[in-house]
Amino acid sequence: MRIFRFLRDLDSRRAVRIAVVVWILFALIIGIVVASRPDKHTVTPEYRQASLTWWGGRESLYDGSQVGYLYLPQEAILYTPYQVLPKRIGEPLWRWTGLALLAMGLWRVAGLLSPAKQERLFLVATLLVIPAACASAQDGQVNLPLAGLMLLSVAEVARSRWNQAAVWLLFAVMLKPIALAPALLAFVCFGSLRIPLFLGFLICLAAAYLHPSAAYVTAEYHHFWAKFLLAGHPLVKDNFSDFFGMLWHWGIHPVPVIITAARAVAALLALVLAIHVTRRFRSDSVLEAFGVLLLSALYLMLFNPRTEENSFVMLAAFTALLAARDLVAGSSHGQFRGKWLAVFCLLLAVDAYGYPIFPLTRIWFKPLITSLFLLTLVAGNFSLLKALDSQAEDRNLGEG
Repeated sequence: MRIFRFLRDLDSRRAVRIAVVVWILFALIIGIVVASRPDKHTVTPEYRQASLTWWGGRESLYDGSQVGYLYLPQEAILYTPYQVLPKRIGEPLWRWTGLALLAMGLWRVAGLLSPAKQERLFLVATLLVIPAACASAQDGQVNLPLAGLMLLSVAEVARSRWNQAAVWLLFAVMLKPIALAPALLAFVCFGSLRIPLFLGFLICLAAAYLHPSAAYVTAEYHHFWAKFLLAGHPLVKDNFSDFFGMLWHWGIHPVPVIITAARAVAALLALVLAIHVTRRFRSDSVLEAFGVLLLSALYLMLFNPRTEENSFVMLAAFTALLAARDLVAGSSHGQFRGKWLAVFCLLLAVDAYGYPIFPLTRIWFKPLITSLFLLTLVAGNFSLLKALDSQAEDRNLGEG
């Protein structure tokens, strides 16, 4: 197709200029929409209230239900700069932070996958990931910065920059506890990351005691742990888009003990597969890091009990890069695979396509195609991660 030939032949400087313009336009549109209606289609009032409550130091951030504030106190602390600003400034700025992290992550990993074609990979990945980022960007979901932080972690692990990798992973955990999944997989798979992650985690927990009341901080940690355990119980509701949400949508209702056991087995399998990836790509640090963090994203999409439609931006960030790598390849085989990966990436954004597509696909569609993607990945022994043409040589030349 002409568009793929155009992308392959596009001048590098022009490609990066187009990508930057696309990101700026997207950010401006989101910023204008949010600034004009800061309290509509947003989850950030919960973050703002948590920040106010934390610094007030009198009421707890947590209640006794399975819903409400589900984060560490550090999320309320990190949100403080956005909370103290007027809504029409702080709310767009929060979205722009997430978009900037995502763009940075795409740029860094594109450069690792193919240094010679970094600009074109970045452009194609940008075009593919933005549809999946729309809902999170508009609502102000933490999923958006998490996607960027996971990619930045890939870049630092691939370069053996363990302290920097720990920083990005810990930022993700502090923003949302589900990021423990990628942090723990990385902790197990990369020995040099263990000390920075462990010590960094302790420092992050200790930093909360900068609060004027140490007793309040200790109490909030107890409340968080109780909330964390409660929130992990299976939910019998048809409003989450994980694997079991899909089954519930189809009228299949496993008992809670089966759901809990299945999630535990899935976690163990994810760990086994991650260790296998590190052995399979031992000589390729980029694919090793990319594969481990991709598996963590897949686990979260399918077995986190609170996966939402817009959570899939985390998976789209990884698949957009794989699709971009193949689409700008010279071989017809690579482009064929890239087209299917691009379709998959765009299907992860069905919630952005409105009526009638989203109502027809809500809840069940994304976990279904993600399950198929995971099966394809494992059945092919993760060959999907490998380039089909000379791009591996490009990367080796770039590293040399």
